[in-house]
Amino acid sequence: MAESGNLVLYRKYRPKDFDEVVGQEHVVRALANALKLNRVAHAYLFSGPRGVGKTTIARIIAKSLNCAGKERPCNICDSCKQFNEGRAMDLIEIDAASNRGIDEIRELREGVRTVPTQGKFKTYIIDECHQLTKDAFNALLKTLEEPPAHAVFILATTELDKVLPTVISRTQHYVFRRPGIADICARLQKIAKKEGTALDPEGARLIAFAAEGGLRDAESILGQIMAVEDKKITRADVEEVLGIPRREGVKTLFRLIAEKNIPESLKIVQEFFDQGYESAQIMKILLQYFRNAFFLKIDPALKKYVEDEMLPDEHECIAEHLGKFAAADLSRAVNLILQNMQQFKKTPIPQLPLELAVVELIAGGQQTV
Repeated sequence: MAESGNLVLYRKYRPKDFDEVVGQEHVVRALANALKLNRVAHAYLFSGPRGVGKTTIARIIAKSLNCAGKERPCNICDSCKQFNEGRAMDLIEIDAASNRGIDEIRELREGVRTVPTQGKFKTYIIDECHQLTKDAFNALLKTLEEPPAHAVFILATTELDKVLPTVISRTQHYVFRRPGIADICARLQKIAKKEGTALDPEGARLIAFAAEGGLRDAESILGQIMAVEDKKITRADVEEVLGIPRREGVKTLFRLIAEKNIPESLKIVQEFFDQGYESAQIMKILLQYFRNAFFLKIDPALKKYVEDEMLPDEHECIAEHLGKFAAADLSRAVNLILQNMQQFKKTPIPQLPLELAVVELIAGGQQTV
């Protein structure tokens, strides 16, 4: 059976060079060229969602700077091996969430003066740098302005708006984006194959949906599922292990709403509740149905902007029932679902907002669909 644990697969298949990085081509291209031309900056700022490769690319840069091979990183020389095995003395990683004060930054400033232990460069990675205090940021500024020639700083953050403008101005800033669903699926299936597991394409897409664009989270979820089912992973396996609503049931609910069948719609909502699913999860998928339907109603060519958000059979269901809605109906439906989603924390009856939304979507007819 495959190794279990939330981060086992992520650690095992962490990219060792730029070619293995998924979904950040614009960043990889610029940084690889900078290394090739020996024009690496003294300070970088990586911003973007969690789990998309900020720290991974920072480590690849650190490894490349000390690589003894002709191609950087070569992953063959002793230096690269030390980085890959987590033994590199010239890579200093700081979690700003737990080292956010001025004392920690003063200690960093003292340490940065010392020469590298083994290689040519010392690389400091400060993760979640937005959590540094204002005094700590100010203490770091001087070092960022005039760092020793042997030091490179890489700051990473998921909340760019909390980073001081003066810090941003002293770094080369790269914005990381969420990888596309297709990229995540391809990565998951590649890992599964290496682990001797057959991952169904729809199962891979459900994992990507659950990870909400985070590649690291997707790999962790895959590891979680492989701890239970390590030979063949299907769409049903993913739903069962993650405890997420059966999307087939939500598809049926959408069809019943289109057919204006209130009794059967309420029945299926109750079945969801009896099975222990959260109404908020169901409402989120239902929102995707109406949003995608709205796009397709406006212009079928807009499908390319939403087709990655749902499974093929779900798009077929939307297309089959699209004629039963006007564009204005779909727009009001999206707004109605959004409004009802705000009520989940306020109601003493968990399924009530979903029930009300379903009834209003149907009974509202031409007035309030």
